Amino acid sequence: MPPAPTTLNRAAPAGLLRLIGTCLVAVLLSGCGYSLNSSPYRLDLRGRTLRLAVPVAENHSRFGRLGPALTKAVIERLSGTEGLYLDTTDPEATLKLTITSVAVGSGSWEPVETTSRDIPEASSSRTAGISVMATLTRPNPEGGPPLVKTNKFYNYRTYLVSRDQGQVELQEAEALDWVISDISQKVGAIMFNEF
Repeated sequence: MPPAPTTLNRAAPAGLLRLIGTCLVAVLLSGCGYSLNSSPYRLDLRGRTLRLAVPVAENHSRFGRLGPALTKAVIERLSGTEGLYLDTTDPEATLKLTITSVAVGSGSWEPVETTSRDIPEASSSRTAGISVMATLTRPNPEGGPPLVKTNKFYNYRTYLVSRDQGQVELQEAEALDWVISDISQKVGAIMFNEF
């Protein structure tokens, strides 16, 4: 009579299959154009240089501070890039940003049963979303119409609010700032690829 399989004997084939699967995925990914990077949004000019103007973003929303905030965030994101020179006097290319919409959705109040003074009596979740149109333009080195690349970027952040109106405004501003920062990273990574 053969010995009954032990837990170790049964686990060995499953562990071996996981190891083989992991190695297979690593081999497949090494040949495709993907690479692992610490930052999901990486600006790569591929050894070229570019003189760029970034005018203050147009803002078609009621949140007036967001135009300058987006412009500042994009410039800060781009300023450390090797080969990219932010130049308004003699730019080779222009990055035009337009905030097309800002939406802050309100939620309903939900009572919270608690005896703690640290937890608000009620809470609500809201979503702050921003939509940005980015257009990168530069002259065609071969003549003809200028080279233009346009992308639309959107992101949102969900946050909790309390009954205190001052806190609500602060939490809304923090959520909008987070979205602006994220969109600026995406603009830096996506707009300059293959341009």
